[in-house]
Amino acid sequence: MTIMDYFRHPPDLKNLSPAQVNELSKNSDFSVIDVRTRFEFNNGHIDKSLHYSLGHEKEIAKQFGAGNKIVLVCKTGHRSRAAANRLHRMGVTNLQHLEGGIDRWRRENLPLTR
Repeated sequence: MTIMDYFRHPPDLKNLSPAQVNELSKNSDFSVIDVRTRFEFNNGHIDKSLHYSLGHEKEIAKQFGAGNKIVLVCKTGHRSRAAANRLHRMGVTNLQHLEGGIDRWRRENLPLTR
């Protein structure tokens, strides 16, 4: 991973609002993957989201493959963008991320699970 992964926007990465992610999280066709630390995840995450800390993109690619629909989530959107860059280089292209991260999710008063 390079520092630029935090700032580059992968070609096919779609930015989603909290409301859009909230709807997709109810859809079994999408996997919501939280790339924050375990501590952050345990202090509140989107219901049914899966935890894979940033740096575990090889595991995500292996587990979900290139064709699965993935929504990446972090605190502010930078780590999810970095994870998306790495996943994109591994051939995973059906990627979305929560623009503004969990911070924006909280500002919009959407529910979190502990």
